[in-house]
Amino acid sequence: MNARQSKLQNLNANSTSDLIKYDSVPDRTVPIVAGLFIACLAGWWVQSIRNSGGLSLPYARADITIVNFLCMLPLAIVVTEWMQGVLKYHSPGLFKIVNLIALTGTAGILVFLFSSSHASGALSEYDAWESFILRPVIAFWLILSLILLAGRFFRTEIPQGSVRAGKLVWSTVCLTALLVPVFYIQSRVDEMAQQVDEYLGSGRLGDARQVVREVCILSPWGKIGGQPADDVARDLDHDCFGVERSLAYMNQQTSHNEESTYHRARLLAILGEDQAAIDLLLPWYDKSTVSPLTSQLLGNLYQQQQHWAESQQAYRRALQAWEKLPASEQQQAGIVAAWKGIAFAERKRGNYEAAETAYLSALSLAPTADQHFLLAQYYEDTQQTAKAREYAHQAMALDATRYGQSGQKLITTLQQQHFGCLQIWRNGEF
Repeated sequence: MNARQSKLQNLNANSTSDLIKYDSVPDRTVPIVAGLFIACLAGWWVQSIRNSGGLSLPYARADITIVNFLCMLPLAIVVTEWMQGVLKYHSPGLFKIVNLIALTGTAGILVFLFSSSHASGALSEYDAWESFILRPVIAFWLILSLILLAGRFFRTEIPQGSVRAGKLVWSTVCLTALLVPVFYIQSRVDEMAQQVDEYLGSGRLGDARQVVREVCILSPWGKIGGQPADDVARDLDHDCFGVERSLAYMNQQTSHNEESTYHRARLLAILGEDQAAIDLLLPWYDKSTVSPLTSQLLGNLYQQQQHWAESQQAYRRALQAWEKLPASEQQQAGIVAAWKGIAFAERKRGNYEAAETAYLSALSLAPTADQHFLLAQYYEDTQQTAKAREYAHQAMALDATRYGQSGQKLITTLQQQHFGCLQIWRNGEF
């Protein structure tokens, strides 16, 4: 019986050898709070730079910063516990040297981050690979140093040999620190590539350039539309430079009427400087004789800023102005564009009946594939699956090249997510 108990004890000991051996469980509240604090602080700092139009290397975006720091936190905690529970007692001198190196490195990182100019021009492949390496290094170093400082400040002590991480723990925290951020970043890069296509489709070169620069930093091997991201970035820099030159030339003109102001605002919108464009247009918008083009551009700019009420008002004013003009192709196109702008703004405000009326008004004037697909998307959002399917099929029939794949994707989404899926399966032809 004693021999059997001894074997069971040995098995239990071996089964936990790859995990953690405890004599006393350390309180990890301080390191966890410290890690969360530095992650949020770093995310706020990166976002503040992005909001000002800069590009913060090596993280580019706040969510990517926070993910990198949080995934690095378990590894930093395990390393800190090993340093305080093992290294501190076996090699006190080396422990002090490592602490000094960590704090000195942190000071150097902070000096580098605050003194470096935020990227605004084209980025090289070297910048991308440098950022790829620096992301985990900076996160680990800052969290480790902060945990060590917090431990000294709160006088937290780990008794010698109280905690010893096994191979499984070390493997898990290392994989979490290195692989999870990579997969997350790749998923975000895929989303950003789609966003670039949308910006280019709407002529917003400045916004597209900003996102492409971020892709260059986050994914050295990234591609957009089948082209390397750095090539796309150079092309956009060239195009934006041409727009900036045209804008500079127009700004030198002494007289600025509404037409010239509209063109200047349109160039600013192309460059992504929405607020500057709005400031240019507002004095003319306040006049009773404002052009429908001015009101329409202002409505679009308000949509970019997600000011839906102001956008709806500007588009309605543009609609009224278009309807007073003689019939022409431009007038017809202007009315359709105004109805589409009204529909989108009302949809975002939650006024679904008004949005549906506006979409149907645009469709009655221009029964194109674009209008049918917009209605299909609207009915998908409002869970009117039968109508969504009907208009998606009509869009696919009118322009199979453009809407064949996206229409099928929309119908598949209806099958998977919305109520009424069974009816779609029964009646659909896929």
